[in-house]
Amino acid sequence: MSRIVKFARVLRRNPKKSIFFSAVLAGGVNYGNNKYEESQMMRAFCEEAMVYGERSRPLGEPERHVTVLLNPTAKGSKGKAHFERYCAPLLHLAGIKVAIVKTEHEGQARDLMEIMENTNAVVVAGGDGTLGEVLTGLLRRVDHDEAAQRFPLGILPLGNTNTCTSAIWGFQGDPGPRHLAEATMAIVQDIKRPMDVMEITPLQSPEQEGEPMPKSVYAASMVEWGAYRDAANRKEAYWYWSFLKRYMTYVFSSYKDITWDCSAQVEYSAPCSGCSRCHADTGPQNTKKDNTPETPRRWWMAYIPKPKLVLGSKSDEEKIDYSTIINEECGVMHKTTITNICDVCLSTKNTPQSLEVPSYAVALKTGPVDIGTFEFIKEGWSREWNKVKNYASETIVGEITLRPTGETKTKKGIDRELNIDSETFEVRPMRIKAKPSAVTIFAPINPPSTAHGG
Repeated sequence: MSRIVKFARVLRRNPKKSIFFSAVLAGGVNYGNNKYEESQMMRAFCEEAMVYGERSRPLGEPERHVTVLLNPTAKGSKGKAHFERYCAPLLHLAGIKVAIVKTEHEGQARDLMEIMENTNAVVVAGGDGTLGEVLTGLLRRVDHDEAAQRFPLGILPLGNTNTCTSAIWGFQGDPGPRHLAEATMAIVQDIKRPMDVMEITPLQSPEQEGEPMPKSVYAASMVEWGAYRDAANRKEAYWYWSFLKRYMTYVFSSYKDITWDCSAQVEYSAPCSGCSRCHADTGPQNTKKDNTPETPRRWWMAYIPKPKLVLGSKSDEEKIDYSTIINEECGVMHKTTITNICDVCLSTKNTPQSLEVPSYAVALKTGPVDIGTFEFIKEGWSREWNKVKNYASETIVGEITLRPTGETKTKKGIDRELNIDSETFEVRPMRIKAKPSAVTIFAPINPPSTAHGG
């Protein structure tokens, strides 16, 4: 008892030290509690994965084999550690053969997907940039329609930006261990659904006539162009501000030579879900059963695996006769201009703020006209704090062509840039259109509950 009284007197005589050590103790207890909950969560996921690994397979069914394209520099090299801690154990416990390929330079994931063979699935372990490379490589193939079905994609949110996966799994901010484990278990459970992408085709300007035509690029979520994009990309230059760098970049960028003028000529068509114009080769489908007798069942057929249908894919949907659907607005191009704005975004439904966009459409979002310095900083800070981007207008389009009319070079003569799924490209004329159900991914149709947070 005397020791307790003595300890209490020490605390009373040293209030500053008492407050400091109390805060350290509380932080330690909270850290330990979080680690305990995380270990219990991973234990439950591992036990679930083991059930799949110990399950007997039908005679003749080969082992599942997945190829992981891992970006080892994702999230400041933390992505690799997170993959090994939260994702790889579940794949191994499920009895899946895993081949890990670590990308060594920009564009390698795209090149690998163009020649990918001998695997049942491809797992993208990285952020939006790695995913964009994989989609571009996959859809540039000569056999892209067949390859998109042969190589379903597992997407693990391990990058600095995870816009697409945040829409798929319903989290905000940085993904937590639960989101990584849930994305991995979708691969283990073989839960598939189609995913829409958009095709970005660079166009030649009059000065570039005679040069080779650039190839199309494919993106899952968005194209960003303007001052907010430039400011966000500059935040690492203010590393000495520590955690405040993501806010201070908007302050310092407000008087820098960034893209304040996103003026452009715009041609767009209204979205069309399918009609006789855009599906001219699609005639009426014969939905009646023919008179061919069914193959009699044999006892050994029970041991042959049945083909699995992808939820929401064309194989399990009723065929539609588009020849009877008339849409006079399909393919009709409308012209307009955008001026005196510093923020342009084109997004698919694979972004948290565009979930209601139809699969056959793209959302064109533009910022306010003639924005001032205070409003610019205020909106930039709001985007960092709330993870929500505010726009002045939004238009749903089917296909759109942007031809920049503002200054596309900096004062130093360097080409201005824009982001396509976090990848950097120079600003130039481009045509963008939606490609619904272009690829197959491992994910549920509806995102899981976000009760566990991010």
